[in-house]
Amino acid sequence: MSDTRALRITPAAHIRSRRQKWLWTDRIPLGTVTIFAGRGGEGKSTFGLYVGAETIKGALPGDLYRMPAPFLIVSHEDDWATIMKPRLIGAGADPEHVYKVAVNVTVDQVTHETVPALPIDVDLIREAVVQTGAKLIMLDPITSTIGGDMHKVADVRRALDPLAALAQELEIAVLAIMHFNKGTGNVSDKLSGSHAFRDLSRSVLLFATDDETGQRVVSVDKSNYSAERGSSFAFNLTSVMVDTDDGESTAVARVDYLGDTDLNVSDIVNRGHDDEGEHDDRNAAQAFILDYLRDAEALEAKAGDVLKAGRAAGFNETELKNARKRSHDPKIASKKSGFGAGWVWAIDHEGVTEGVQGVKDSEPDTFDTFVTPSIAERLDLPLIEEVA
Repeated sequence: MSDTRALRITPAAHIRSRRQKWLWTDRIPLGTVTIFAGRGGEGKSTFGLYVGAETIKGALPGDLYRMPAPFLIVSHEDDWATIMKPRLIGAGADPEHVYKVAVNVTVDQVTHETVPALPIDVDLIREAVVQTGAKLIMLDPITSTIGGDMHKVADVRRALDPLAALAQELEIAVLAIMHFNKGTGNVSDKLSGSHAFRDLSRSVLLFATDDETGQRVVSVDKSNYSAERGSSFAFNLTSVMVDTDDGESTAVARVDYLGDTDLNVSDIVNRGHDDEGEHDDRNAAQAFILDYLRDAEALEAKAGDVLKAGRAAGFNETELKNARKRSHDPKIASKKSGFGAGWVWAIDHEGVTEGVQGVKDSEPDTFDTFVTPSIAERLDLPLIEEVA
């Protein structure tokens, strides 16, 4: 079967211009594909469910703020009964507004369920979006839907171009979960499979865990429609108990969104073993920072002031930032001094107790008594009324 191709010329004057719209302002655009990528266990899927829960509530700062919309999920890796639904409940999502998207395939009068395959099932995905009115669909992982070789540009483009066109047509956000290749190096080049995944997407958010704080760090590595490239935010994963439909309960990870951070995924992924000279330089830089903060009021000072003083003492900015991040006893925290204020560095004597796999235990709070602050609440936006 061959394609019929014909030239089509459209004057720019005949194309109606419009503003780019956002599911989450400057982070997740509507009408295109956004990638969440990182090593296994970094919280990509859990954060995707959190974004979905916020979408259902109309709580994300963006063009759908106060406009609740359903959430579609194509998931290949996790069981819905034991993993996905409990995680959604833990994220605060109303399961009545979350839809599992699958395809029934019949062969020789035997029917089985499978995930949609692209590009052949793109019309079924369109049908799911139209039927539900969804504004967000998450494919976890996106590679499970590729009907071809994920390492070949042509196969990836053939599979995903129709999905990107669908996102633009229906003005929805497509969230694609991906994994990193092993090893260190340029994090922009670490997405598994063909570079066509990155080329096709308009926004790429990279995930990594800072071993020194236990925080999950997310860096905006690509943002075609905003100036956010290079910025980062952080979140914690907290363990909470949720009730299941069989009368039991189970532990799930819940996102605690922390806001902006000066950490970045590239630094975390590429942390290596320093040689002896670098180790000595780092210790000297740490000693300088600690001495500076101990002389400051409340054991904290503006980050810019510390860096300026450090440069005057002979350290460069990279040495000072790395020294702060790697200081353990005591830790040197980097935080906002208040809403809309600048960053401060502060001596932090408080330890962090963690449970299994780096997920913090939630004590004494339980899911029934604790409400996770939303992104909008972190930004001091008005509260959202619950979905009816």
